[in-house]
Amino acid sequence: PSSEETDEISLLDVALVLAENLRLLIVVPLGAGLLALGISFLIPPTYTATTRILPPAQQQTTSAVLAAQLGSLAGLVGGSASLKNPADQYVALLKSRSVSDAIIQRFKLRELYNERYIEDTRKELEKQSRVSAGVRDGIVSIEVDDHDPKRAAEMANAFVEELRSLSKTLAISEAAQRRLFFEGQLKQAK
Repeated sequence: PSSEETDEISLLDVALVLAENLRLLIVVPLGAGLLALGISFLIPPTYTATTRILPPAQQQTTSAVLAAQLGSLAGLVGGSASLKNPADQYVALLKSRSVSDAIIQRFKLRELYNERYIEDTRKELEKQSRVSAGVRDGIVSIEVDDHDPKRAAEMANAFVEELRSLSKTLAISEAAQRRLFFEGQLKQAK
């Protein structure tokens, strides 16, 4: 026999190798699939609750109107630096420590997450919740993951309630800030 004939692999040789390893080729993938199926039944399901809020429209201040009239000069004056999207402001408030601590206390998350320190509980809450603002529409979305669907929905709604109570305590609106300023000026004048 020449060297070319011995180097060739026939279809019969391949079929023999497959027949010898048939049990390995069928049993291993089947066993891995059954193992993955068993593990998937052991993992508890995670539910995601989503709440969306529409922040109030941004009020135009006199400086904003003046900056709009100035056009390209507004960047030089710095008038556009004070303009901020209200949705971003609400996202920052929802991610604040005071809202997180209120949620942690309200749902006893320290015991639920089995954390020793409040800071670790805050980090775990941050992993389990996502707050984002839509780029085009400005709608703020709050998503909370939990193994209990009812608790996930209650936590997502609690974020909105805590935001409402926080915004009541802060003087967010320009009118409230103006009122406080004028009251101070009136007391000083008296």
